Amino acid sequence: MTDYELKLQQLQKEFKEINTKKANKWDFTPDQKAIYDFVMKSQKYTTFNIAGYDIILRLGNKDFGFKHFLLKHYGTGCVGEIKANDILKLGNVIKNNISVPAKEDKIKFIQTKGDLKYSVVLKPQKDGKLVVSFFSSKEEIKIIEQIEIINKISISVEIEMKL
Repeated sequence: MTDYELKLQQLQKEFKEINTKKANKWDFTPDQKAIYDFVMKSQKYTTFNIAGYDIILRLGNKDFGFKHFLLKHYGTGCVGEIKANDILKLGNVIKNNISVPAKEDKIKFIQTKGDLKYSVVLKPQKDGKLVVSFFSSKEEIKIIEQIEIINKISISVEIEMKL
């Protein structure tokens, strides 16, 4: 089994557990249902509407799309770690409707929750639909701490060089 197949299998297991728990509480929103079906049925793509945007989630490859964020960001200890619940709630980042500048012609939406900053990057298509190319989270506090450590090292190196 490939790494992708193993992670997909794990995600499907977690989605089943979530769906069992949710069945007694509330129904999936239309975007969550589309993502759930996409994962559970191993579809090549799914479409849904969020905040007036037509979104396409495609399988992609190791560099972009669902396969990318599953391989690179899904699971404990991954850089930009996302969990099963995060994947189901991908649409919430877009609903939040805070877009920031992104590379090339892409649109980047962000949502901050506590110490985490979720990012969804979408690539506009000719037909006006947006394709999910990236989804991740970052622990902003840890990043700030790392920058402070790097700055301290730089300062101490500069001081040593002057001596």
